[in-house]
This record gives sequence, structure tokens and C-alpha cells, in this order.
Amino acid sequence: MATVQKFREIDDEKFIQRAVDLRPLIAEKANESERERRVSQEVFDAMRERDFFRYYQPRKFGGLEYDRPAIPMRWVIEWASADVSTGWVCALGVVHQWLIAQFPMALQEEVWGDNPGATACGSYAPAGECVAVEGGYRVTGEFHFASGVDVTDWAVLGVFFPPEGDGERAMPGFTMVPNGDFTVNDNWHVMGLTGTGSKTLVCKDVFIPAHRKITFADLVSGNSPGYQALQNNLYRYPFLSLIAYAISTPAVGALNGALDTFLDAMNGRMTRGAVVLGGNKVRDFQAVQMRVGRAMANLKAAKAMMFAQIEESRVKLIDRGEPLDVRDRLDNRLTQAKTVELAVDGLDELFGAVGGHGIHTSQHVQRAWRDAHAVAHHISFNWDALSSMYGQYMLGLDPQGQF
Repeated sequence: MATVQKFREIDDEKFIQRAVDLRPLIAEKANESERERRVSQEVFDAMRERDFFRYYQPRKFGGLEYDRPAIPMRWVIEWASADVSTGWVCALGVVHQWLIAQFPMALQEEVWGDNPGATACGSYAPAGECVAVEGGYRVTGEFHFASGVDVTDWAVLGVFFPPEGDGERAMPGFTMVPNGDFTVNDNWHVMGLTGTGSKTLVCKDVFIPAHRKITFADLVSGNSPGYQALQNNLYRYPFLSLIAYAISTPAVGALNGALDTFLDAMNGRMTRGAVVLGGNKVRDFQAVQMRVGRAMANLKAAKAMMFAQIEESRVKLIDRGEPLDVRDRLDNRLTQAKTVELAVDGLDELFGAVGGHGIHTSQHVQRAWRDAHAVAHHISFNWDALSSMYGQYMLGLDPQGQF
């Protein structure tokens, strides 16, 4: 294995300041990312150089193996405040290192052994055809929504692994394929999260060695092959209790950044239309003041709920060494979906007051508004489904859905 650099311990607040310091570069590249329909390579490289992608990565491969999820979530709020698409892709770049560390050690050696800086995109929904062959599997099919495929080295793909014995069912899970083993269908033409480049990956009879396999059951068990090898409670989080925060938190960042931009724009802005008494300062209108207040209330509520829940899970799992049970897992899923809803509602308040100038595609608030609505359309945050699932549990029924 290649020699890897050793990193000194990094102060949390200094690490967060690194994320803050990247906001100007992210904002500068936001229009380009939307125009090119992919995250900026320069920004992604800057993230890599500043060690963000090493946070959850095992020390064995040059990572930091830190176990405080609230810290990366604070980074993501900063990044998404400047550009939600960049926050989305880079958040996944961070947390996918945790996901790779769940696989058997042979896979980790394959991914990071010669390239400790390797990162991965992902397409989670099981798709395509996976057939057992000698030494592993062969995969054929299309895998959608692979955010960040333009800048990453590997892809995590959701598949149904074939039954291993008579009477058994196919098992949903993940495998990994390196760039070069798939082609990319450049079909990402969307109204929001445009800069994520979430294109479709196409595999044609790709051989998958047996060690590139992990099942969803492994990922919710708290006893994955990676945890067995690494023996760090960090790798005992149930899959969605950690991964899904990487794509819910950008919505909170969208509201945070839109509020910053909106308030800056209100300084000196005057009305021009006769209907609303041209020549008056916009900030003096009570309707605008109320919208700002409601948007800020939503932001504060989303942050409070999100950080309280992730810390509650961390204390139980990391500090006390107790596995997260069904209620804990559902609490995380409910929190993820509700914070997205709060962010969208807050952005609706702001967007209702941007005026005619605010609908230009060059304006930050309209992009944040579109991006947050796109986040809310992710199946993981369907509020009807998530609230119903939680209600089923509270009423003594079996919750129906993924948690």
C-alpha cells in the first residue's frame, strides 16, 4: 500500500473556519456550475486539499477518522449558503468515505490503497441486473442521480444481489465500480440542483469481485464488515441515520445563504412601482419584515432540531457505545425530512418578497429557492411518507419505509 500522509489533530472551530473561508470561491463558481451542470473541479480540489474528505475516512488510509457528525454538517451549511449544488456534492464526498469504510477491508484496500484521496459518487436505488458468477457478480443496467460523477473516482451503485440459497430472496445492497467501468449518460437537465451533475451511469456486463459487496441489512445492523475490521463506533451508525443528513443539510444552508443575501439586498433598496408607492424603502414594509422574521424562525428551528438530534445520536452511539434502536433511527429520519420542509417554507417566504429583479437567473435567492425545492423532491424527504412512518411507530404499528 502506498505511504499515506499523517495529519495532526485539527481544532473543530478552525476546521469550520476552513469551510467559511471557501464560501467566496464557491459563490464565484456558482453560475459556472449551473451553466455547466456540474460542480466546479477547482472547488472540489480545494475541498480535497483542505482535508474535508478525510474526516470520516479510516486512519489506516490516511484519514482523520473523526466522529462528530455535527462538524461536517456545519461545513455543509456554509458551502450550501454559497451554492446548494456544491454543498450537496461535497457533503456526499465527505460522507461517502464513511460508506466506503463499511465495506470489507479488501474493498477499502482496492479504493484507497494506491490513492488515499479517492472519492465516490453514488446511485442508491437498487437497479439493473446483478448475476452471480465465479468470483463475484456481473452487473448491467442504468443507475440514476449519480451526483458528482464528473469529479469523483468511483461510484457506489445500488443493486439487488441474487439469492444465495433456495427459498431466499434477492438482497438489496451496494457495490462499487471505478471510473472507466461505466459510461455516463449526460441527461441532467433540471430546474434545481443543476450544478450537482446528477447524471445516469450505464454499466454493461461489468464484473464485480465478491469483496465489493455490502447489503442494506449490513448497513443498518451496526456490525458491518467495515466496523468488524476497524472497531470504531463511528462505523456503527445505521446507514440513513448518517448518510441522509448529507443531502438534507444543504436545504438548511440554502435558507441560511438566501437570508444573508436578502438582508444585504434590502440595504438601500427602493420600490419603483406605483402599486406599492414607489420611492419607499422596501425594508420599511411590514409585510417584508414579517417574511424575514418567519424565514429566520424556520432557520433557527431547523438548525436547533437538526443539531439536537445528531448530538443525541452521537452521545448514545459514540460516547455510550449503545446501538441506535428503531426509535432513534426514526427520530433521525423525521428530523431530516422536517428540516427540509422548514427550509423550503422559509425560502418561500423570502422568494415572495424578492420583487421583479429577484427572478433573474443571476440572483442568488431564486437559485436557492429552486435548489431547496429540488432537495424536497428527493424520495428520502417525502414529508407525507416520513411523518406517516413515524406515526405508524407511535401508534404501535410496524413502520413502513426505509429508516
